[in-house]
Amino acid sequence: MGLGGILILLLLLVSLIVFIYTLVVTARGWGVLHTILLSFLFVECWVFIVFSAGVHYRRVRATELAHKNRIAAEQAMAQTQTLLYGDYGVSPDALDAVIPVQGRLRRLTADRGRVWRGLNLLQSSPGAYQLEMSVNDRRPSADPDVLAEEPAAGVAAAKQPTSESLPVNTVVYGFSEQMDANGRPIPEYYLGEFSVKQSQAGQVTLQPTSELYTDQQQRISSGAAASWTLYELLPLDSHKTFAAPGSQSTEEETEGRMDEETIRALFANVPDEDGRREKLIDSYLRDGKRASDSDPPETVWVQVNVLKEFEIDVDSKENANATERGYFDALGRSIDSRLKVGESGTVKLTPEMRGKLIVLNQEKAAELIASGTVELVQRVYLRPLNDYEEAFISHVVRDHEVTENIALTKRDTEEIRKANQLGQEMISFRQVENQGLQSDLANFQREVVVLNTAVAEATQEYAAFRALIQQLAQQVQANHAAILGSQSGAVSLNN
Repeated sequence: MGLGGILILLLLLVSLIVFIYTLVVTARGWGVLHTILLSFLFVECWVFIVFSAGVHYRRVRATELAHKNRIAAEQAMAQTQTLLYGDYGVSPDALDAVIPVQGRLRRLTADRGRVWRGLNLLQSSPGAYQLEMSVNDRRPSADPDVLAEEPAAGVAAAKQPTSESLPVNTVVYGFSEQMDANGRPIPEYYLGEFSVKQSQAGQVTLQPTSELYTDQQQRISSGAAASWTLYELLPLDSHKTFAAPGSQSTEEETEGRMDEETIRALFANVPDEDGRREKLIDSYLRDGKRASDSDPPETVWVQVNVLKEFEIDVDSKENANATERGYFDALGRSIDSRLKVGESGTVKLTPEMRGKLIVLNQEKAAELIASGTVELVQRVYLRPLNDYEEAFISHVVRDHEVTENIALTKRDTEEIRKANQLGQEMISFRQVENQGLQSDLANFQREVVVLNTAVAEATQEYAAFRALIQQLAQQVQANHAAILGSQSGAVSLNN
C-alpha cells in the first residue's frame, strides 16, 4: 500500500473516532432515528469519497496513459513515415525505406513478369507434367508492389490455391527450385518452355513446346525437380546480376565488383578447349572495368561528365506489354509502360550531375563530345548481354540441325559401310580372279615359249626347205636347159 492509501486510512480512523464521540455525546438529545440517519449519512459520505477517489485515480491514470499513447502514436507515425519514405535529410540515392526500395524493386522486376513459386510435381509422363500449386504460396508474384501496380498481373490470395492466373495456352518457363539458407525457393535449373494444357482446382498440366533435352528429362524423371518455379517471361541477362552482393558502382567498376567465385562455379562445366572457359569467365569479370585497345567496338562504352544541359528521348510513343512486343523499340526506347519515365518521355542531364556515373554508347558519346556537351572520362568495357530466349531457340534449332546432320551422317556412314563391304567382296573376288589369271598367264607364257621354239624350228626348217627347193629349182632349170639343148641338136641332125 502506498503513502496515499495509508493517509486515507488514518483519516478514516480519525473521522470514525470523532463521529463516534459526537454520536455518543448527542445521542441523548437527538433520539434513535436521528442517530441512525446520521450513521447512514456518515457511511454514505465515506462511500462517496472512496468512489470519487477511485474515479479520480482512474481518470488520472487514463489521462497519463492517453498522453503517453499520443506521444507514442506521434513517434510511431514519424517512424512509419521514415520507414516508408526515408530520412529527407539524406541523399535520395542513400534512402533505405519501403517506398524507395519498392521503386527499385519495381524497376528490377519490371522485365520479369508474373512468377508462380512452390509448384509441386504430381505426375510426370512424356509430353505432360502435372503440377499442384502450393497452399503457402497462392500469389503469382512475391512482390506486393508489383501486384498493386499491375492488378491484372496478380491474383488475390484465397483460402485455397487456384489456377485462374494460369489459363490454358499460357506459355511459361519452368525452373527447378532449391531452398536457400533463409528457406526461400531459388530457381536452380532451367527445365524448358511449356504451354498450359489444363488448369483447374489448383492443378495445372504443362506440355513442352519443343522436345526437352536429355538432361532436362532426366532431371524431371529422377525427382530432382520436385518443386518448380514458373516464369511468364524468361529472365533477362543483366550486368548487375553477377555483381557481388552489396557491391557499389565506382569509376573503377561501374557495374559493381563481379562475384568471381560465383562466376567460376557457374561456368565450371564449360569445356576449356583453346582457353574458351577462361575467355568466357574473363568477359564476365571485366564487366564494367576500363576498356583496353584490343576490345571489340561493340563492347566499348564511354563514361562522360555533363558540361551542358541536354535531354535524351528514352520513351517510345508506342505502348505494349512485354509479352506482346518486348521492352524496347528499334531505337532502344521503352515500349513497356512500367519502364517509361513519364509523360515527357525524356531524361534531362545537367552539369549538376557531374561526378555521377553516366555511360553512353560510343556513337552518341562522340556526337556529344564533339558538340562540347559532355567530356570524356574513360572508356568502359561492357559485356554484351545475352538474349536467353533467343539463345534457347537458336540452341533448339541448332540441336535439331545437329540431330539431323547426325542422322544424315549415320545414313551416309551406313551407305559407305555397305559400299566398303561390297568393295571388299569385289576385291576378294578380283583377288581370286587375279590368282586364276596369274595361273593362266604362267601357262600362256609357257605356251609362248613352246610356240616360239616351234616357230624357230619351223623357221629353220622353212629356210632349209626353201634352200633345198631353190637348189632343186636350179637343178630343174639346168636339166630343162640341157633337155632343150639336146632337143635342138637332134632337130638339126634330122634336117
